[in-house]
Amino acid sequence: MHKLYILIISIVFFSCNNTKKSTKTSKQEIAPKENIIVKDNDVDNFIPDGYEVVFSGNESNKIKADLNTDGILDYVILIANGNKKEKYSNATSVKLAIFEGQKDGSFILKNEAGNLTYSFIYTNPDVRVKVTDTNIISIKHQSMRHDYELKFRYQNSYEDYMLIGAEYNNYGNAAHVGAGNTSTNFIFGKRTSTIDGNKTSNLDKLLTPISEVNDDNIYDLISN
Repeated sequence: MHKLYILIISIVFFSCNNTKKSTKTSKQEIAPKENIIVKDNDVDNFIPDGYEVVFSGNESNKIKADLNTDGILDYVILIANGNKKEKYSNATSVKLAIFEGQKDGSFILKNEAGNLTYSFIYTNPDVRVKVTDTNIISIKHQSMRHDYELKFRYQNSYEDYMLIGAEYNNYGNAAHVGAGNTSTNFIFGKRTSTIDGNKTSNLDKLLTPISEVNDDNIYDLISN
């Protein structure tokens, strides 16, 4: 039965996500049909073959917290099919996944980000994933010319984990032309930027589920 449970979670973990933006993500589409019971010290049973938990320095990007404020502890885990020795530069698939704890002690995969591979090709920040006291999950990326931080949080009105904020810093060219910051609050639909002049923009307040955030659209979401 153990192998069957792992197979179920692996299939769901890498199931295709609907790319059409929606106001609510269906639990039936993303949650496994059977929960998996795990102990704190063997949560790695969630990790599919060929993947490993991403480390930043000596810190594991695997955090336990009450992410949906239901009084039960959950997990947010960053995994990659690259390896620590290569600083994950050989990864072709990187996932940020959220497992919600259940009253019976089991966990279900609630949702996961799309492929975030390019977050891991260049500089390895000291901390990639963290959870604040207000249950905001953030993930950092840093490259040679820019860095960004994505902020997700469980939103009751969506019954899902949504992109609620972002910080994007562009270092510009060698002469620092084009350098500046873009800060976005998706909940209030506001964006301020100091890149190519100071400006403020109003955005659509429709939030984006974590499952629809990936390498193909991340810069459109946080910097335009």
